[in-house]
Amino acid sequence: MSRVPISDDQAQRMMAQEQQRQDRAAAVDEQKESMLRAFVSVEGRERLKRIEQVKAERAHQVEMHIIQAVRAGKLQPPVSDDTVRELLTQLSTQVAESGAGKITFARKKMDDDW
Repeated sequence: MSRVPISDDQAQRMMAQEQQRQDRAAAVDEQKESMLRAFVSVEGRERLKRIEQVKAERAHQVEMHIIQAVRAGKLQPPVSDDTVRELLTQLSTQVAESGAGKITFARKKMDDDW
């Protein structure tokens, strides 16, 4: 496989595009954090940060659910720690029912296992 060299101009454009992508991602994260500060109590945010350290995807799902629910008028800010715990429990139940968090062991069969 041969590599095609890129020009300095192309490299600079690629670096500029990557920087723009990173800037957009940072802006989205800042906007999300701003909404969470406005929508969730201090205790609830602390719980979400602790969950994020262990299960980042689950914390992100709950954060997005809270933001959407407050925007839709289904939850009233500030969302309490108890409500955050309830949402985490509901999400855990959904994951358990779908079998997504289930671990199965597949063992190789040996001749003497028959």
